[in-house]
Amino acid sequence: MKIGVLSDTHDQYENIRKVIRILNKENVTFTVHCGDWVSPFTQEFYRGLHGPLWGIFGNNDGDTYYHLVYAKNTHVKFKGRTYRFTVGGRKIFMYHGENEEITNALLMCGEFDAVFHGHTHRPVNKKIGKTLSLNPGTLMPITDDNIKGASLAIYNTKDNTAKIIKL
Repeated sequence: MKIGVLSDTHDQYENIRKVIRILNKENVTFTVHCGDWVSPFTQEFYRGLHGPLWGIFGNNDGDTYYHLVYAKNTHVKFKGRTYRFTVGGRKIFMYHGENEEITNALLMCGEFDAVFHGHTHRPVNKKIGKTLSLNPGTLMPITDDNIKGASLAIYNTKDNTAKIIKL
């Protein structure tokens, strides 16, 4: 099973539209968002996405009440600040990633097959022991030489791997 993984979309509606086309072409079963949507109205741009979209809140999402209000009219389902789930036999923990010590503890505890996180805007796709650390990056048009542009990730439950896709 393939899962789309997004984070730190920061109102980048043009890149959201590009991402929808990529995720639909990749035939992801569903998509998750690791926070920092920013404005609630951007949920409208995900309407063309095939399959559900589960999201959590980041540190930059403003009034979460309005995010929840907008979500009632979309297929977005908010799960709070963190979300633990099992899918395709894989145990996954998702949170925004604003605390490096917490991220490292989640990766080192050995309880999860994958930890999805964001916040840094830097893509990460590496194994720490048996646990995959996956940060899809951001949809912001970053020009920093170490990041170079917007990105998303596709996670595969079959072999607990992911690929980062640059826009």
